[in-house]
Formats: sequence, C-alpha cells, structure tokens
Amino acid sequence: MAVKIGDLTKAVMKELDNYGVAVGLEVEKVSKEVAADTAKMLNKTSPKLTGDYAASWTYGTGETKRTKHTMVVHAEKPEYALTHLLEKGHQKRGGGRTKAIVHIAPAEEAAVDELEKELRTRL
Repeated sequence: MAVKIGDLTKAVMKELDNYGVAVGLEVEKVSKEVAADTAKMLNKTSPKLTGDYAASWTYGTGETKRTKHTMVVHAEKPEYALTHLLEKGHQKRGGGRTKAIVHIAPAEEAAVDELEKELRTRL
C-alpha cells in the first residue's frame, strides 16, 4: 500500500485505530471468558449450607467505553448480602465472632492472573 508523505499521519492514525478496535474486542472476549470461569470457581468453592449462596454467583458487563471494559462477578439477590459476612467473618448475636470463610479473594487473584496470562498470549 503506497501512502503519500502528506497522508502518512492519517494512514498511521487509521492503522492505530484499527489496532485499538481489534485489541478492545479481544479484551472484551477474554474478560468475558475469565468472568465466566471465576463465577464457576466461586460456585464450587463457596460455602454450601443450603447451596443457594454458592449457586447465586454470576457475572455481567460493568462499564464499557472505548478504552475500558469491565466485567463484574457477583452473587445475585438475596445472597449478595452474605458475601462480606462470610468472607470477613462477623459478630454473633450472643457474643463472639464467626470464623471468616475466605473464598472470594483467591478467586479474584486467580482471575487477575488468568486475565493477564490470556491477554499476553493473545495479543
């Protein structure tokens, strides 16, 4: 493709825009896959008294802009209210504290590592 010297900046900017769109689409695809994997991991590793809390984990799209894409992994209603109490522990009614059941932090760390690894290999 021959480009005149006067049109060089336009051609470079066009190619950079095309690359940016391709990278954005790939980031969106990879982040959706990682969010799905994280929700499945939380389904398996969450505490299971009745099973409702563990089954409530899902994911969705957060903020999406031209240069930013966010996926959110969360517990659905009404179980979302238990996430902090189970992860951090809480005060009991009659005194004392419950033991923290750390299950969200390891899933988050695994998701961050997996997202970084996948983006490095695909881009």
